Amino acid sequence: MNKPMILKALLAELEEELRRLMAANEQASAGATDSEARAETKWDTCGLESSYLARGHAQQFQALVAAVENLRAFTAPDFSGRPIGIGALAEVEMGGEAMLFFLLHCGGGIDLTVEDREVTVITPESPVGTALLDKQPGDSFSFRAGVEGKILHVE
Repeated sequence: MNKPMILKALLAELEEELRRLMAANEQASAGATDSEARAETKWDTCGLESSYLARGHAQQFQALVAAVENLRAFTAPDFSGRPIGIGALAEVEMGGEAMLFFLLHCGGGIDLTVEDREVTVITPESPVGTALLDKQPGDSFSFRAGVEGKILHVE
């Protein structure tokens, strides 16, 4: 599997998310500063709530910008014969099904289709990421929920 192609697909997905966040931020900012948002009574908090929303969108946007910049500079190392770490692409068997997981610091939960294969991006903080970290092909893993799996291949 081609890790640079997966990174490229992930970057495209994250850049689209940046566009969505920017539009949401602009809309929330406009709502916060709109003359209609001014408080008409002391209980009217529409403008205040809009400003909190705009601030939250701006913080999400900045965090995602930083993640995209880090991802652009990232080169995934080869993990053949090494324990799973950041940048590893692991094929695992869970519940009788083979799945591909790409361990990165950002983009967790995003499903990508690359070379006709579905790849799920996971982070070290996720349950799957925690279970796979530092494991090698042939190792088994499990979750609290009772789900078990086996690592088939790592690159």
